[in-house]
Amino acid sequence: MREDGFTLLEVLTVMAIIGILLGIATLQFNEMSKKAAIEGQVQTLHADLMAARLKALYGKRDRTVRIIGRQFSLYSSTVTSVIPEQQKTMTFPVFANTSTDITFDSNGLTTNLLSLCIDPLNDLSKSNPASVDSLVVSQARINIGKRRAGGACGTATIDQQ
Repeated sequence: MREDGFTLLEVLTVMAIIGILLGIATLQFNEMSKKAAIEGQVQTLHADLMAARLKALYGKRDRTVRIIGRQFSLYSSTVTSVIPEQQKTMTFPVFANTSTDITFDSNGLTTNLLSLCIDPLNDLSKSNPASVDSLVVSQARINIGKRRAGGACGTATIDQQ
């Protein structure tokens, strides 16, 4: 006598294999989503800082950027006690190695030398999956980089690109 179909054991085995593969795919997707979000925030922060630098240069007046935690604020001068010209809330907190204020003068230059690190885990001793997670602001440049695993947020621990 010939039977068509699958046995219960075969169906359960296939369902278990599918469940395991879906679990692995979900973990990988979550990791890749977090990596893309960190890298996107670094790119956005870089673009915002460059825009502030250009506003200072073309407007021939000082501009100050203040970054505290998840808050990005752009001021139309060096006075930061007034309402900012522009404000953004970022997804992940940003930590600086020194001051949280960056002032671009009328030439588009800054005297601040600082590092900004995106820290999705709120713990700088742990590394994250992103290929870029930091910015180094110098007098005439803003470089993107990757903080070394377990390193503090400083220019010496960031590999600049």
